[in-house]
Amino acid sequence: MTKEKIRYVIKRFNYIKAMIEKDIIKSTIIVDNKREIITVDKEVIVIVNVIDDIVNNTKSKWLKTVLIDIINSKKDISILVNNPIERTKYYEIKKEFINKIYICCVYKGLKC
Repeated sequence: MTKEKIRYVIKRFNYIKAMIEKDIIKSTIIVDNKREIITVDKEVIVIVNVIDDIVNNTKSKWLKTVLIDIINSKKDISILVNNPIERTKYYEIKKEFINKIYICCVYKGLKC
């Protein structure tokens, strides 16, 4: 498990979540006229569960909205326009979110 894999799971979160709900292990999607194969393994399931836990346990309504926008694969610029946030603060929040996911995954026993 790497932070790059976490970024990928965040990027395709909605697809992966739907695959987990339907018990699909492997699926092909088309994004921007490119074919992409998504594979759901135990590592991905743990990452998705950690993301859900972090978002659901966030107490700040504003921060929760930003995190939901991030996992819904909205573009950075649209998040910046729709939320009262500075650019540097947004990227700092995004980086801390990925680090928190990484730390929780290591705590749950995933290898780095």
